[in-house]
Amino acid sequence: MRHFKTGFIASIFSILFISTSFSQELVSPYSAYGIGLVSEKGYVSNNGMGNAGIAYQSPWFIPVLNPALLGSQRFTSFEAGLSISQNNISDEVTRFTQVNGGLKYVTIAFPIVPGKYAVSVALRPYSSKNYEILRRSSEQISGPQAEISRFQGEGTISQFSIANGWNITKNIAIGAEANYNFGRITDRTIYQNIVDEGDTINIPYLVSAEYTDNFSDFSFVFGTNFKKKIGKNYLSLGATYDLEANIGTTRNSFLQLLSVAETPIRAENDEDAFLESDREGTTVLPEKFSLGLSYMRENAWAILADFSYQDWSTYNSFGVSDNNFGEQIKLNFGGEFTPDVQSGTKYYERITYRAGLNISNGPLVINNTSINSFGITFGSTLPISNISNINLAFEVGQRGTLLNNLVQENYLNFNLSFTFNDRWFIRRQFD
Repeated sequence: MRHFKTGFIASIFSILFISTSFSQELVSPYSAYGIGLVSEKGYVSNNGMGNAGIAYQSPWFIPVLNPALLGSQRFTSFEAGLSISQNNISDEVTRFTQVNGGLKYVTIAFPIVPGKYAVSVALRPYSSKNYEILRRSSEQISGPQAEISRFQGEGTISQFSIANGWNITKNIAIGAEANYNFGRITDRTIYQNIVDEGDTINIPYLVSAEYTDNFSDFSFVFGTNFKKKIGKNYLSLGATYDLEANIGTTRNSFLQLLSVAETPIRAENDEDAFLESDREGTTVLPEKFSLGLSYMRENAWAILADFSYQDWSTYNSFGVSDNNFGEQIKLNFGGEFTPDVQSGTKYYERITYRAGLNISNGPLVINNTSINSFGITFGSTLPISNISNINLAFEVGQRGTLLNNLVQENYLNFNLSFTFNDRWFIRRQFD
């Protein structure tokens, strides 16, 4: 217990210190649509296996992809993770690199009835928006003239989650998860006209249109898992269903005049600048179906495969659909191997090694082109005590395409987490 508490406190201070150096997890022009890019739900141990794990439960880690797996939780576990991402963004003319990162998640899980029923509490991002796009259009209107539009956006929707898992029988488990979704997302467009008559002359002001949505509401996930022992190995089949979520949204939008230096000519709180104030509405997030399969030998090796389907064409905000969304299918494959978890002389034999890949089509469809992504992952777990560990995961991937005047992203993600396991609520007995 003493080691758990010391590690717990040290992790909190370390992660808070590191996370202050970064603002958001990822910069991407594709986050300009809808609520931004949806974050991978898996923890770092899942990240190293292609983000798979709907049907995989280990005694050393907190399951997050399927609440039904919590029923087998043996330890009281605390885990905190952070992420650093490098994104190389390019089109047919330009290329630039962005590095971002920050706190990825904080979670704790504890068994209420060991081997039967457990609960987890977590705080993690659901989606993030972080982009800046410059568009220049020119036309001949009584002399050469160009209009520059700059599109900007930032913000995050976070989830506070409480999950429960029950082992109904030795082989069958069910689970439920309630998420409170909250956060703010802002989209901003700045217009600037430039007249070129040999010299470039800026007009004395810019026009800024800004929309800010505040989110606050619940969403729910249900899961089940079937496990069968085959000799020394286990075959497991898992499934989850994310209900359609109607997230309460409050919108503020206003039009503002800016100087060329982009300082407000009129204050933001000027009532004449507001187009809408505290408009109440709903953001509809589509339902999601997921299946997972795993074949494993405990503390030795595991092979995993996941499939998920989500129809984002049903997404809408304030009753308005977005034609840039379509169906999304995701495939996740991975595995892990531990040479000898009980080795007392060779530390590297107690390390768990992981690899995997993930494939996704959509959900964005731009210029009649699906924005697909592909990633290859590697990871490991480094034991720091008999039951606690440090987890590492790397992902190299690509999103988008250079076809049809689109943008291609080549990204590198590094994920790190600390998992501290201990036994709580045990009544000590003495003879």
